[in-house]
Amino acid sequence: MRRKRRALKFEFIKQSGEYVERNRRAVLIFVMLCALAIGAGFWLHVFLRTASYFDCYAIEIIKFSESEGLRAQKEFFKLSPKINIFMADSLVLSNKIKSVHPEFQNVLITKYLPNRLIATIIDRRAVAKIKVGKFFQVDYEGMVLPQVSEKELESLPLIIGLESQLFNPSVGKKVKSSRLLNALNLLALVSEVKEFKDSVIENIDVSYPENTTFKMDGMNIILGEGEYGKKLELLSRILDDPKIQRQDIDYVDLRFADVVFGTKPTKK
Repeated sequence: MRRKRRALKFEFIKQSGEYVERNRRAVLIFVMLCALAIGAGFWLHVFLRTASYFDCYAIEIIKFSESEGLRAQKEFFKLSPKINIFMADSLVLSNKIKSVHPEFQNVLITKYLPNRLIATIIDRRAVAKIKVGKFFQVDYEGMVLPQVSEKELESLPLIIGLESQLFNPSVGKKVKSSRLLNALNLLALVSEVKEFKDSVIENIDVSYPENTTFKMDGMNIILGEGEYGKKLELLSRILDDPKIQRQDIDYVDLRFADVVFGTKPTKK
């Protein structure tokens, strides 16, 4: 058996040698073509990464707005030093832009040959305001956004009870406060309830977490601590009752098994 294998191996080598001998010219051409392909590939690799034709000097900004959709901005984010489009790392560029513009929530980098970079931007959206000496607007992540006029701040709900937890908030940084995150989480849950879509939230009071309260459409809603989703669902069912007159309700207390209502005093 071993001799047979050895014989077969010898025969294969012999035939291979004969094939190469008969087709020496073809084999030589094949080797040369492979060498040329490798050389051309290496040259192209170097050329694409070093040619100034592919250098990018700035990133064009395009913003997305819920009301206006995509709109081009006459704004460019300058790159220093310049960067080759093939060497540009989209994630690195995205983070670089967000470090300079904390008001940008999402930055998507798109490459267009030969040397165009476009950043599609979605701005952070202010959802509430806090007060530490002066008013600051924040998004759902607790990021402090650039200052705006008092008129623009009017429509934002005020989060109360953070004074002891906050110190010198700064634009572009997230506020580290469990109470603030608690209030923002509540605000997000309220926005997801379709029955409250057109409701106006004036403030959220987290001074005492066990008595967390928010004022909506003139009503004080006392939720207490935890199970916000469940309590808001119950509240939506209660207020959807045609027998309930929202304008007459002063407060709704959802902290206990039995819901407690308080009515506004009648005007004489």
